[in-house]
Amino acid sequence: MSRSTVSRVAAGLAAALTLVLGAAVAAPAAQAVHPVLDPDNRLGGITLDTTAGEISAAGGPQSLATEAGCPEGYRGSSRVLFVWPDGTWPTAVSGTNTGLPALVKLADSTIEGSGLDGAPILRTGTSASRWAAFGFPAAQFDGHSGVATYVITCDPGDVPGDTFPPAGDGVGASRYFSVDVRLAWNDATNTGTWEHVKEATTTTLAAKVRGTSATLTAEVGPASATGAVKFTDVATGKVVGTGTVSDGVASVRVTGLKPWKSYTFRAQYTGDAQHAASTSNKVRVSC
Repeated sequence: MSRSTVSRVAAGLAAALTLVLGAAVAAPAAQAVHPVLDPDNRLGGITLDTTAGEISAAGGPQSLATEAGCPEGYRGSSRVLFVWPDGTWPTAVSGTNTGLPALVKLADSTIEGSGLDGAPILRTGTSASRWAAFGFPAAQFDGHSGVATYVITCDPGDVPGDTFPPAGDGVGASRYFSVDVRLAWNDATNTGTWEHVKEATTTTLAAKVRGTSATLTAEVGPASATGAVKFTDVATGKVVGTGTVSDGVASVRVTGLKPWKSYTFRAQYTGDAQHAASTSNKVRVSC
């Protein structure tokens, strides 16, 4: 074997090792949830029709949508709940203050859009929110400024029933969808605002070299993320390509790399309406 061949093999092995180590830096994507919620029971996020507004009957989100419905065994009822910033739940005080910030879906409810038939959830109107209104008056928000979690539950049961767990029971053993919202509430004036807090993401970069080209592949989590990923040459700051995220993956092919030269790349997910941007690990490649 010639000296040049040995050198090329060694360089190839070093590049392969670099790719493996670079890809191992980032941990698998995991949605951060409130400590009182079991992350294993989370079914996914919630898409809101708007990202901010007043805390009022008309100012809360008027549409809640999910990509999936309630799974089998968890179709007994569906509630909407708040987890306050301090980890507590609203509780029922009276018939006009139920601790439930939206209407409950039961056997006698309109099942379409409830998720109780297994189809994706689409709650609208008072089934999405009734904040500072009948059933969930303004006093419920007192002392609860900060980042809260808005939850849609899929309660245990094979078919929709005519009863449901009270608000004070929280999520319990139910499966759930969730989204974070930041509340700014003035106890003295009984007024406030809210805004959507985007879901955190992770981006992991890997590369595969072939000749004088490299395929850069970014995995973005969670899989519900959409949008684009920019791939950058770290040394020059130049964007070498942009890929569209599909099923959590975006990739580009970089050509014209020089033999015997090393390059370092990084990927940046630019975010979308529901998901925050994130930056990947660095990956070094050699041709």
